[in-house]
Amino acid sequence: MYGSILERRIVDYDGHSMVLEIADSEYNTIYDGYSDDIAMEIVNNYLQYRSDDGRPSNVRIQHDDVNNIVRIYADIDYLDNDHTTYRGHWELR
Repeated sequence: MYGSILERRIVDYDGHSMVLEIADSEYNTIYDGYSDDIAMEIVNNYLQYRSDDGRPSNVRIQHDDVNNIVRIYADIDYLDNDHTTYRGHWELR
């Protein structure tokens, strides 16, 4: 699933943020509902998949029924981060 996620990054004076877009048909093959806890899991796994050291916060999920898209919004913090040791992408769902 992580290879097919569409990612948008926004950088402004408030910091970094990210929007992940996933086809709801693909999302629903793995997850049974829409919650911010699931969204946090997806963001953390996606950042690991991309070897990205950002720390997510304010993670929220939105299901767009009209366009059949699941959007996950997150703020990403890069300041004062320690380098993270990630698992390999083959260990992620």
